[in-house]
Amino acid sequence: MKGIISIFIIGLATSLSVQAQNTSAKAKQYLAKASSRLAANDHLYLAFTYTFENNKVEPPVVQTEEGNIAIKEEDFHLNFLGTEQIKQGNKIYTILKEDEEVQVTEYEENESQAVSPVSILNSYQKGYSYKIEKTVKEKGKDMVYIILKPNISEDVDRIQVVLEKKTLKVKMVKQWAKNGTITTFDITEFTPNKKLPKDYFVFNKANYEGYYIAE
Repeated sequence: MKGIISIFIIGLATSLSVQAQNTSAKAKQYLAKASSRLAANDHLYLAFTYTFENNKVEPPVVQTEEGNIAIKEEDFHLNFLGTEQIKQGNKIYTILKEDEEVQVTEYEENESQAVSPVSILNSYQKGYSYKIEKTVKEKGKDMVYIILKPNISEDVDRIQVVLEKKTLKVKMVKQWAKNGTITTFDITEFTPNKKLPKDYFVFNKANYEGYYIAE
């Protein structure tokens, strides 16, 4: 799951980088404004539809799942692929509801740095080139398509990020891997400062009475 969500977050992260090199002036302007608006919020809530495609196999594989993630400074709360995960400080709590178990692990920056807006801006300032692919009207709204190419990558060919031109909200992140697979995250909800429970970014044992907590 970490590898899958990283595809989405890396695309989102890169799309919000304000100091990326080798980018066109217009693309950089869009990304800088999007980043500034994101940084002004206390937290961000995203709901998405995830699609994985592999046309290199017989029969072709198409997998679709839904999920959501809320991000607050360095912490996050993720629901994806039947698993709930809370990052609080230097701990990650993975809640396996079917097994009534909570796995507690140390936060490793290289694995999930992407879900933090702060680390997004710090970690993805370099390593990609950018260009505006096109600007089109969809359902009455102007959408900006930006292509991101990693300068060096054994796995990723390119990433496409789609922004709503007026609001600069991320609407889609799509990645083409060098092995021929395609991963798409369609953002169905992009809500800054969504009303959430007070303890949404806190792991509370009382909410998991009867669960085995494997620390």
